[in-house]
Amino acid sequence: MAAKRQKIADLLHAHVPVKQICEIVDCKKTLVYDVRRMVKEGKSLERTKGSGGHNKIITDNFLNDLHCKIEADPSRSIRKLAKDLNVSRMTVLRAVGQLGLKSYVRRRRQLLSESSKNSRLERGKILINQLKKKPRSTVLVFSDKKNWTVDQARNARNDRFLAYCVDEVPCINQTKHPASAMMLGVVSSDGKRMPPYWFPKGLRVGAKEYLEVMQEVVKPWLDATYPDNNYIWQQDSAPGHKAKVVQTWCKDNLAGFWPSNFWPPSSLDCAPLDYGIWGYVESKACATPHSSVDAMKAAVEREWAAMDEEYVSRVCRSFRPRLEAMVEAEGGHFEV
Repeated sequence: MAAKRQKIADLLHAHVPVKQICEIVDCKKTLVYDVRRMVKEGKSLERTKGSGGHNKIITDNFLNDLHCKIEADPSRSIRKLAKDLNVSRMTVLRAVGQLGLKSYVRRRRQLLSESSKNSRLERGKILINQLKKKPRSTVLVFSDKKNWTVDQARNARNDRFLAYCVDEVPCINQTKHPASAMMLGVVSSDGKRMPPYWFPKGLRVGAKEYLEVMQEVVKPWLDATYPDNNYIWQQDSAPGHKAKVVQTWCKDNLAGFWPSNFWPPSSLDCAPLDYGIWGYVESKACATPHSSVDAMKAAVEREWAAMDEEYVSRVCRSFRPRLEAMVEAEGGHFEV
């Protein structure tokens, strides 16, 4: 193996292409990249005597040592543990499995104060009671606003790329101040959704502006879609939404309406658009960056219209189980 590595190093020094080196030496690209890295870091191409960490037997002492290191700092990566113990990454992975442990991605959560938890608990109970009382034919209509940008969407956990080295992985470029547009989205528990409404560029959406949209866009759509008035309108507690003039108008003009003191604060985990719709549309509409705001809007509208009604209905149906889980967690975070 040392002779093969040395031959690869000589060919690399002669600027022979990687693909050609693989054919000459009869090896995989990974070995060529490993040798190039070893040469760059000044490491010996000879195998260190007794370095076979990948063949190390996992003894009780090794497991105890590993367990102590993990308990001291559970955030340390598998790679760092392997380096400290002078074994391969696969050895640590197998040992971690024998210890009954798994490596999980740390989740980001909104910080909830005690007052927020109490309010979530109280209002969650109110909404559950409202759901129990409503007729089976009543449709829940959920609404929310989202600011879309022309940048490519990125999932920090799932955006992966198979390559022989990091240099081959394309970057997801982000602009410092990307062009954006604000959209009002409306979905219903029967799978229907209102065509996206885009707020004018630079508009500060207060009570007056939001009320105009409710009067000129939302109410006509509700009347045309649900002529029997068998719906309940939901909106969050944004300042423009809970203004007295907006609350009064909704109460007087909508068939069914949950006032602002019904909706739990800091409840993205209970809003169907937040936990199931926005991410789904974004993953498809923003898989690549957009050249302009108009191109971004067109992509969002296309994926919005293409959403399967059964998917939208399924997302909305999980609203009540989430409320019940929130109440069971006494207003705190919950898993579903």
